[in-house]
Amino acid sequence: MSEPATLNGLKDQADGLRELFGQTPPPVHVLCCPSRPSLALSMASELSQALIELERTVMWVDEVDFAHREHWPLPCKVKFDLSKTLQGFIDLDQSVAPLQPTLWYGLSLHAAKIEDTVQTLSDRLMRSGIEFDTVLVSTAALKAESFKHYGTRIHCTALTGCAPQELSQTFEWLAHTQDKTPVASWSLVLAGQAGSSDNSVGWAEEKVRTSLGPNVKVLGHIETPVTQLPLNGAWSQLPKLAATLANHLLIH
Repeated sequence: MSEPATLNGLKDQADGLRELFGQTPPPVHVLCCPSRPSLALSMASELSQALIELERTVMWVDEVDFAHREHWPLPCKVKFDLSKTLQGFIDLDQSVAPLQPTLWYGLSLHAAKIEDTVQTLSDRLMRSGIEFDTVLVSTAALKAESFKHYGTRIHCTALTGCAPQELSQTFEWLAHTQDKTPVASWSLVLAGQAGSSDNSVGWAEEKVRTSLGPNVKVLGHIETPVTQLPLNGAWSQLPKLAATLANHLLIH
């Protein structure tokens, strides 16, 4: 019962800050599992539900292409890729659709190819007539060129396995992202056997700090390896970690 109480307290804090400073462009939270991109879909799906239960309004941007979805379906029909709106070819309401009254969805498979400077999605959302609190991006590795088109306050959370190869792959994603766009915060969720988690935490934090400089926060550990995590319902089975992730989205 402590997690909902914590979330409610953070919700009140977020509401108070919004009243104090007025409406600002929503932050962009990027979710990625470099070794298994489909897990970013389940993270985004379940975390968006947690946020709307806390009366947040969410824009879910989906960058995971069809080859890496593991048959995870699109949550709704889409008319156009979000990149068409970002380039100014079509209006926003032609590339996003409501899944629920406070949850909107857009498929964005080509935004990384946009080379010109464009009006960000966060700025467009401010002018949409709907007050969005968060842009949630489910992405795959090596698509960081698109993030700057979504907003200026970018926070990245990576779900990574504990094996050296998986950690190296995650580090490559972090380095690639940092090279392409400024990131306000970095977070990790580690997945793997408990015996290897402690070493993985130290290795990951030290490696990223030494090479990239930012403070990296480890939000939690999952003993189940990345390859064995279910796509559906994984986070509902981990209520404490799910609450920690929701807290992170609320305060950043």
